[in-house]
Amino acid sequence: MKTLVRVAALAALSCAAASAHADAYPDRPIRLVVGFSAGGGSDLVARTLAKPLGEQLHQSVVVENRPGAGGMLATRGVAKEKPDGYTLLLGSAAAFVINPYIQKDVGYDAVKDFTPIGAVSRFEYVLMGRKGLPAHDVKSLTEYAGQRPNELTIGNAGIGSNTHLVAIQFLAETGLKIRNVPYKGTAGALNDIMGGNIDLLFDSVPTVTQQVKSGAVQGYATTGDKREHDLPDVPTLMESGLPHFQASNWFAIFGPRDMDPAVVNRLNAAIVAALHDPALVKAFEATGNEPLAGSPQDLTRLVADETARYKTLIEKAHITAE
Repeated sequence: MKTLVRVAALAALSCAAASAHADAYPDRPIRLVVGFSAGGGSDLVARTLAKPLGEQLHQSVVVENRPGAGGMLATRGVAKEKPDGYTLLLGSAAAFVINPYIQKDVGYDAVKDFTPIGAVSRFEYVLMGRKGLPAHDVKSLTEYAGQRPNELTIGNAGIGSNTHLVAIQFLAETGLKIRNVPYKGTAGALNDIMGGNIDLLFDSVPTVTQQVKSGAVQGYATTGDKREHDLPDVPTLMESGLPHFQASNWFAIFGPRDMDPAVVNRLNAAIVAALHDPALVKAFEATGNEPLAGSPQDLTRLVADETARYKTLIEKAHITAE
């Protein structure tokens, strides 16, 4: 009986300590880890979020860049941190639903090693053509390419990258035969399409809006379910004869596994509130990002749904980074 009493007392003290921790959280600055260098798209999203999120939490949110291995270095690192809510990760589709299926060993389990906290933003892609390509919309492009199997080229940011998978999806749905040209990142591919060295490229709306608007490339279509705010004259692929075509990338906040649910809920509420901040909404809109607020459960479903979709696409196309 005495043993049972002691166990019960210890359990009560443990619960009280956990409750006190959640009530006091956060009492020091929070690190938000980004797996890419400063100045890139994910870094911009993190820094745009950090200020209003810090205001909601009444603590500083400090962005920490840990570039390397396509974001996997940072992802592995955060998986090993204490689950106290003071080290968080800005994760993406690449780290959570693509890399685990094209790499032999990413060094983490995208489901078991993390606590989903809340989605942050989503952005779509633009299908672009080089200047001078004698096709000015998706219909004429498919006709032109269909008559010239394996003559046209389409760039991507590397085997297994988001832009590669979007291109594979496009070719699968249209039945076109176009040669894939992998680059080490999108910068080289974008330079080459503007220089006329490749014919086609999918790249993110935040990255290429100005090139499309200036006419440096032809903008054929976007991959969302509605037209982009800054590219109102560019139709969606759904409007252009591919009614089921939709592709996007997203960013979301994750923590190490086994985080206190009360801390997770506190963080999620702060993220949702920050995503309604007018300055953030304006900044996201200007860069082609759309706020993507939701619960931890919504983020869990997003990861599961996209994992199933990308896994199928990767397996059918026999894509591997090895």
